[in-house]
Amino acid sequence: MDALILAAGLGSRMEDLTNDIPKPLLKINNKTLISYALDIATKLPLSNIYVNTHYQADKLSQYLIKEYPHIIISHENLILGTGGGIKKVQKQDLLVMNTDNLWQLSFISEIEKAIAHFSQNQHIENLLLVNSDSSNNDLEISGENIIFPSQKNNTKFQGCHLLRNKSLNEYPNIFDIPLYWKDCAMKQRLFGFQTSTKNPHLGTKELYLQY
Repeated sequence: MDALILAAGLGSRMEDLTNDIPKPLLKINNKTLISYALDIATKLPLSNIYVNTHYQADKLSQYLIKEYPHIIISHENLILGTGGGIKKVQKQDLLVMNTDNLWQLSFISEIEKAIAHFSQNQHIENLLLVNSDSSNNDLEISGENIIFPSQKNNTKFQGCHLLRNKSLNEYPNIFDIPLYWKDCAMKQRLFGFQTSTKNPHLGTKELYLQY
């Protein structure tokens, strides 16, 4: 299994905070957002770890080369979207992590359990890690199945999912992952994996400044 850390976005929801710096290099407690994700990914049994870049890619690449020299940088001249970015790097089953979350190190064991569950259940095409004891829910789960689009939000996506190899082969090179989620849910191959750890979402300036 490989991993992809999503870091190519424009960071527009951070407003002026990302005028001169890419969002993944913003800091919480003097630690960059992307390092929270990478410090988890590097402790997992993964073959390769990719980071996709686009906005202010030079700054992000310089940081990665210095701090995480083993990381593979997947630069996007054009933003490929969350789906296209995944498709570009996927050569085997893939762990995908956002940089919008304040990742907790205790989440490592939860990802390990999710990987084991994913490996043992080949009918699962995409496994989303969720927490149903959260506020601001953004997904719907029924049993273990994710219903997408949601009719009633009753769980929260934890910014991390597992994707079966070749599952995006028939999709365009530029697209966003919700298009795939919709198709996958219709086939009843989109599942949720409950976690106890909560990874706060920091995707907007307002949320980020709370920390």
